[in-house]
Amino acid sequence: MNDPPSGDKGRTNAEIRQWYLTRVAQIPELNEQWLQQGLSLEQRAEATWQVRHDARLEARSMMTDHTEVELLRARDLAKYGSPDGPTFEFLVEQCSEAGLQGDEIYQAIIAGSYRTDTGVNKTFGF
Repeated sequence: MNDPPSGDKGRTNAEIRQWYLTRVAQIPELNEQWLQQGLSLEQRAEATWQVRHDARLEARSMMTDHTEVELLRARDLAKYGSPDGPTFEFLVEQCSEAGLQGDEIYQAIIAGSYRTDTGVNKTFGF
């Protein structure tokens, strides 16, 4: 797994976003490893959510522009009801409300775990 940028001072938020995107892009490979290790679909869904969630929080902790961090937290609060992004339970409920059932829910969570917000990406030049 990629380590966070060393010496975060002097790193731009765009560079940190790139670290985050790289981290999230590793999720499909991690999911495949967990599949080979015999983790259930639900376990893999929760693990992919956790990787994404941890990357989100770690990236924000590295950001030097605290105004941008607060904007991201406000966006997540409005969108997910939590300033730290969606909980696993929130995603399960959202999928259920969308009509998914059983394994479909966990498959959707895995698929969504490595798709990032295009609007946020544009904000940081991606």
